[in-house]
Amino acid sequence: MAKQDFEQFKQDVKEWLHSHPEEYDRFVAEVNNKSATGLQKVFKLGWKLTPQMMRKYQDECHGDLADEHRLQSYSADADAARLLVEEFRNLQNDSIAPAMLAWLYYGKCYETMVTQLEAETHNPANNFFEKKIAALMIKVVISSSIRNNMRTKEDWQNFRQEKKAIEDDCVVETTIDRLSFDDKPIEEKSPTGEQQPSHTLKDYLHGNQKQILEKIKLRVSTQHTGTDLARLYFALQEEELLTGCDVTTFHKLLANELPSCDLKTVRNLQISIKKLNDSTNRGKIKDNGIERSLINEWKTYLTEANN
Repeated sequence: MAKQDFEQFKQDVKEWLHSHPEEYDRFVAEVNNKSATGLQKVFKLGWKLTPQMMRKYQDECHGDLADEHRLQSYSADADAARLLVEEFRNLQNDSIAPAMLAWLYYGKCYETMVTQLEAETHNPANNFFEKKIAALMIKVVISSSIRNNMRTKEDWQNFRQEKKAIEDDCVVETTIDRLSFDDKPIEEKSPTGEQQPSHTLKDYLHGNQKQILEKIKLRVSTQHTGTDLARLYFALQEEELLTGCDVTTFHKLLANELPSCDLKTVRNLQISIKKLNDSTNRGKIKDNGIERSLINEWKTYLTEANN
């Protein structure tokens, strides 16, 4: 299919999607169902359109004889694509082709297939070779999606992180940890519509702001690992010299104050704070010897500037 015809075909699929939302929703519900009834319908459509190719696949790819490259070559069969286009254009029947194509081009098709296949790798009812086939198909789905420019490696990394966060019941924590400096709040505007100036670290400090800031900059210029900054953050909080400033904002504003200093990433700071934090008393440092003495040292250093 020529590129121009292909783009028109994708547009036709999108128009079908917009005009058949209920039919598409039913199909998506089926493919996401644990019984995988929707995926079984997709497989049956493959048998209907390309029985010779599907029979060859079944004859050659089974048990420990399955071959990843063969699977990919079957999935890329040009004749199958042509037949699928014809099936889509034959809108007089009850074919699942329109909904399936809309799902493939615009839905979470690859993620759904990987999730279903991964479940099969953990299904105790499957034998070793059945689990191996499922694992192999996961590789085929992911590599095919990247090769066809439908997904990127980064998309799959994000998918894996989100899936793990759900499984570990730490969605909120993971979301916060992944916040970046690009997640900026909307700039405040005055009643006259003029943009307000951005906050600096000094704006969040209390007491003798100028002197505290200068002492922070002086010491951080030579002590700026994630753990160093975590100790500083706890010291500022405990002495109530810093309020209303979350960890991400603190790291960003501190980096602005010391542009030539390599403060590493905010993720390093977040990990260090998590390690030092007392899970039984959120926001308080664990009373664990050396760390407590080092934070107290920071507190003495800062309060001297506040006198």
